[in-house]
Amino acid sequence: MNLPHKAFAFDYEAFHDQLRPLLLKALETHGAELRGFIEANLNQLTDPYEGEPLVKGWQALLENDDVHELGDFALTKYYDSDLDIGLDIDWEDIGELLEKSGVSPTIVLGTALGPVEAPFDPGRQGAYFQTAAEVSEALVLLQTLLQAQPTLASELAPLQGMLQQAARGRRGLYVTF
Repeated sequence: MNLPHKAFAFDYEAFHDQLRPLLLKALETHGAELRGFIEANLNQLTDPYEGEPLVKGWQALLENDDVHELGDFALTKYYDSDLDIGLDIDWEDIGELLEKSGVSPTIVLGTALGPVEAPFDPGRQGAYFQTAAEVSEALVLLQTLLQAQPTLASELAPLQGMLQQAARGRRGLYVTF
């Protein structure tokens, strides 16, 4: 089964300073720190499923009411959920092509957040982050590969477009399934 790769240009720096510490603590303690963050930032958040602004009573939208789902709502402060720049179902083929070409396929995803045994994963299929610097590095790596092997340009165009769009805005990436 091919899962669709969704990616969003992401303000990783602000996330790192504001939400990341709370999210990491909540993953370890299963605490309710995230509810306070959501309430304090309500006017800047959206429903991660529908893209609509969050309003009072947002708790009725919760299905699992766990750290992962609360984190999913809190993360919307740092990206526009209407602007998916992901690779859809082509992500695995692109990753395999990169690997065959000697480039780490991790540039398609990024790094998971939290404990290895229980990372942040709101969609229960994987969630990954890249800093703005990692996006820029990935773009340079990809451009170097394309200069050496220009025949790969059309197959890697979606990845190049995703990385360029994030880099253009000096953003990181949030990748989810």
